[in-house]
Amino acid sequence: MASNPTFEFKPGSLGRNLRNFNGDINALVAAVVDFQGDRAVTWMKTNAPWTDRTGNARATLAAYGLHGHDFHELHLHGGMPYQIWLEIRWAGRFAVIGPAVKIQGLALMNRLRGLVRKLGSVR
Repeated sequence: MASNPTFEFKPGSLGRNLRNFNGDINALVAAVVDFQGDRAVTWMKTNAPWTDRTGNARATLAAYGLHGHDFHELHLHGGMPYQIWLEIRWAGRFAVIGPAVKIQGLALMNRLRGLVRKLGSVR
């Protein structure tokens, strides 16, 4: 005769498991944001439309993720004092950070949507 499966509920375990799950999801989103930051830097360095005589402007293009309990941000920036002029001069014709925000932001959101879809399909 087959034994019946049993279920035992321990008070507090659901809340603890939900907190752990939330932390796991938060860490996963942080990893995706940081990964996309690396992709964004590569994209900016490859697609910068200006000629960089010293190599400094291209070399200092960077990204970093800022993560908190309830937020994740991806910051893209250039490290040279004249970087702002590459972005705004001539009506932004030589901008790379602005376009990267749009392109890489969309890629990040698509990556996160795919992640949520995969999590929703796990049963």
